[in-house]
Amino acid sequence: MSAFFVSAISVVQASDSCVLSIKKVKVSVRYVYDGDTLELSDRRRVRLVGINTPELKSGSSWSRVVAQQATSVLKYWVSLHKEDVYLQIEKEAHDSYGRVLGYIVDSKGVGPDIELLEKGLAYAISVAPNVQKKKCHRLAEKKARSAELGVWAHELMHASNFSRKHLGFSVLQGKVTRQFRFKTADALVLDEKVVVMLRGTSRLPSLSGRNVQVRGWVQAKTFKRDGFDAAFTVYLNHVSNIEVP
Repeated sequence: MSAFFVSAISVVQASDSCVLSIKKVKVSVRYVYDGDTLELSDRRRVRLVGINTPELKSGSSWSRVVAQQATSVLKYWVSLHKEDVYLQIEKEAHDSYGRVLGYIVDSKGVGPDIELLEKGLAYAISVAPNVQKKKCHRLAEKKARSAELGVWAHELMHASNFSRKHLGFSVLQGKVTRQFRFKTADALVLDEKVVVMLRGTSRLPSLSGRNVQVRGWVQAKTFKRDGFDAAFTVYLNHVSNIEVP
């Protein structure tokens, strides 16, 4: 068993409170777009940190069903709390779309993110520096994954089968057929098809020949190196998004 594999397991099994000490500001929710995005009464859009729910209008038929279920759960949570909704903003406060990055919680600091993960209606995803709930999110997801609930009731996408119609968030599995090391990044090639670029973190051990699972947003960005090229790239900044089963 590799040191990398042991490290990944210790993260999942570590106990961690899902209630953060981040300042809470009382807010009012105007509209729920989907399972991980909503709009406040002051027109700010909030993207829930640490989770990603399937898209309502794209993807496979089963993923759209899960997206609808996730949206319903978030809507119900908001309607249930109404006058008891608070916003906690993470370290990196906004994304490239101008959305606020944070957590929606009640007065006790408990939000809908854990319920979504435990029901298999969302994936846990780590995007540094906003990783304060990483451990508890992975623990919540593990319950759904073990019970094969929601998104986990379906087989993972194989990197070898990836095509342009699958662009966007995905959980991929595949064999590491090549590995490149750069000054500030590592690159894994899955099934000679998808490149996983990991930046801003500790260096990866040698994973050539190993089967891995990777989660993140796949882009149609060409990767070229030493005569090799691939049409798809996933950019990551946190090692927990790469798992060695």
